[in-house]
Amino acid sequence: MKALLSGKQKRIQIGFTLVEMMIALAISAVLLVGSVALVKVMTIDTVNNKAKTMSILQVQYVGFWVTEDVVQARPDGISLGDAQGFPLTIEWTTWNGATNQITYSVEGQVWTLSRHYQYTPKGGSVIDKGTTVVGQSLDPAGTKCEWVTGNATNVLKLEVTANVDGKVATRTYYIHPRST
Repeated sequence: MKALLSGKQKRIQIGFTLVEMMIALAISAVLLVGSVALVKVMTIDTVNNKAKTMSILQVQYVGFWVTEDVVQARPDGISLGDAQGFPLTIEWTTWNGATNQITYSVEGQVWTLSRHYQYTPKGGSVIDKGTTVVGQSLDPAGTKCEWVTGNATNVLKLEVTANVDGKVATRTYYIHPRST
C-alpha cells in the first residue's frame, strides 16, 4: 500500500536473470566434464587393480596348496615330472596307515594347475577325491618346481608366476618336506 500511495513502484524480481543462468550453466558444464574424466580414470584404475589382485591371489593359492601337501610327505614321496617339475606327485602315509596321493598337473598354453587327490584307507581300496583347480593364468616360463639340496636337507623350490590381463605376480616358495 505504501508504494501505491507514495507513487513509487518497486521492481520485484522473480527467478534468475539470463546472465546468472549462463554463469550457472558454465559452472555445471565444467563440473560435468571434470567428473566424467574422474570416472574414466577411476574405472581404468579399478580394472588394473583387479587384475593385479587376481594375479597375486593365483600365486598365493598355488603356494598354499603345494605347501600344504609337501610338508606332509617325506622327500622320497615327492616326484617331479618334466624339466619344470610337472606333473608333481606327492605321496605320504598317515599315522593310521592310510595312503594319500596328490598329483599336480598343468594344461593349456596359459597354464591351469589342477590338484588330483586319491586316498586309500589301510586295507581298503582307492577313493578318488576328485580334481580341483588351484591356479589359473600361470606363466609356463615362470612356474616350476625343483629340488634344492644343501646342508644334508632337501628343499622343494616352487616358483610361481601368474599373468592376469598383463599384470604379473611372482613368488618363490622354499618348502621343507617332513623329515625322514
